[in-house]
Amino acid sequence: MIQISEPITLEKLLPLIQKLPKVERDQLRASLEKESQLDAAILLYQEGEVTLARAAELAGIHRFEFEEALAAKGIVRIVEVDSAEASKTRISHIKRLRESNK
Repeated sequence: MIQISEPITLEKLLPLIQKLPKVERDQLRASLEKESQLDAAILLYQEGEVTLARAAELAGIHRFEFEEALAAKGIVRIVEVDSAEASKTRISHIKRLRESNK
């Protein structure tokens, strides 16, 4: 594998990539495509264009893997929830429904 110790320009990088065996070039290409796909899905998710599940699907990974990718990139997932009072009201309503169905 190529190790880079200083900033490198695309003009310097391309000849190095071309020297790689075909298998390694293909692996590098697939890795870059996968990373681009993930970055695009994250951007769509951050902009609210897609849900978390849809973004994971677009990235080609499981939802839990997508959540891990968000965390690895330092992206906080904010989940909106009802107020405590609204939750208590709903719970009471569900309990009454269960009691009336018995």
